Amino acid sequence: MAKFDPKTKYDIVPDMINIEDFNRYPEEFVVRPPYQRKTVWSRRKQQDLLDSLFRRFYVPRIVLREVRLSDDRAVKEVIDGQQRITTVQNFFADKLPLPNSLNDLNPKLPGRRYSQLPVDVRKFVNRLSYQADIVKGIADPMNPAHQEVATEIFWRLQQGESLNYMEEAHSKLSSLVRNFVVKYADDQRFNYDKYEPIDKNQDKHNFFVLLKRKNDRMQHLALLVRFLLIEKETRIVDIRNADVVEYIESEIQQDGIGNYDLEEKVYAKHVLQNLNLFYDIFKDDPSVQNGDPIPELRIEYFIMSVYLLLRHLRTYYVFDKTEEELFRDFVVTFHERWSNARQTDRDILLFSNSRQQSAGEIEVRDRIIRQAFFEFADQHNHKMLTKDRRRAFNEAERIKIYRRDEGLCQVCLAENKPEKEAQVSWSEYQADHVIPHAKGGATDIANAQLLCRYHNQQKGARLPTS
Repeated sequence: MAKFDPKTKYDIVPDMINIEDFNRYPEEFVVRPPYQRKTVWSRRKQQDLLDSLFRRFYVPRIVLREVRLSDDRAVKEVIDGQQRITTVQNFFADKLPLPNSLNDLNPKLPGRRYSQLPVDVRKFVNRLSYQADIVKGIADPMNPAHQEVATEIFWRLQQGESLNYMEEAHSKLSSLVRNFVVKYADDQRFNYDKYEPIDKNQDKHNFFVLLKRKNDRMQHLALLVRFLLIEKETRIVDIRNADVVEYIESEIQQDGIGNYDLEEKVYAKHVLQNLNLFYDIFKDDPSVQNGDPIPELRIEYFIMSVYLLLRHLRTYYVFDKTEEELFRDFVVTFHERWSNARQTDRDILLFSNSRQQSAGEIEVRDRIIRQAFFEFADQHNHKMLTKDRRRAFNEAERIKIYRRDEGLCQVCLAENKPEKEAQVSWSEYQADHVIPHAKGGATDIANAQLLCRYHNQQKGARLPTS
């Protein structure tokens, strides 16, 4: 009878590592790999560990993965033990004093930092070590299969503190959606070229500065995924937790690690444009100017509803400074109405009771907040001007415009340039809205003119000056 002996995906080699090595050779250890986030133990918890080390009590083994960056360079990636390592690094860097609990060992120890210890105690500390399990055989940092196994080990070691749906999705390193939301919504990044963590994410979108909503359990990332889902489908769809995970997993690519190609997709660009506009509207709010978030932007389903309203208005209506101010005032007013809902305000009660992220409940909220906005606009004697639903001129219209204007840039002629200089080839010409589409201009030949590429770019969405 054949022996039952399943093939292992990796090897484990036991080791002992002096805790001083984490201080002397920090470049040899990747303390926060890309599938983990930076967490910080309280001072009390860090000092409890120091107490255990000084008393030589049992400390759980750390788990490190050998990662080979080149033929002649390898690092050890911390799968489990991030806090145990950063604690001793903080101690050696004099950032952490010894706890008062060591008074019974030596009354001179409490409150002392590493550099303040006598030589014999420093020698004692330098000889202390962690027991470690080194995972070998999955050493390629750009191999999705190797990263998946390392992530699986990490998950299984976290059973004591369960990961939420977004924290699990965050470890799908090959997903283009995951990479996009980490880039624009997370507080931390990872540099795959250097294979080292970046604790301050410079690319995080300013939109999230506005939110009075924590990101400790990746709430910002989840919100951005929901925005992407709506924009991708161009309609309201289910954006529940399971839908978020399914979407992230649907964009897993073989070359996905460190791949940010999703931001080149049109719908992803639209999301970023919406966030840019959202931030521009609220950036001058007194709260933001004082370094605080917008107090109204705290609850996810409320934020989602406000975002969808802005998206709708930006898409179908002229939306300039006047409309931006109107929108900002509306959000504050609607939030006050929502926060102080009366039993007689049936719409607000229905809005509050439809707080889940299913398509049906989102649509209920969207209808209510949209109606409230237009009633608010009427109360302020402001009429929202619709855009022409068709933005681009079709081929027949482009030909008629080119022939009508005889292939001449109308602005070049207005600048008194000779016709020879105003001539634009068919392949280079731009069919321009005289009254810009963004200002409500119709996509109609009567509102069209031929422009050269330079003047079309110069004009942008500005109204004609004469």
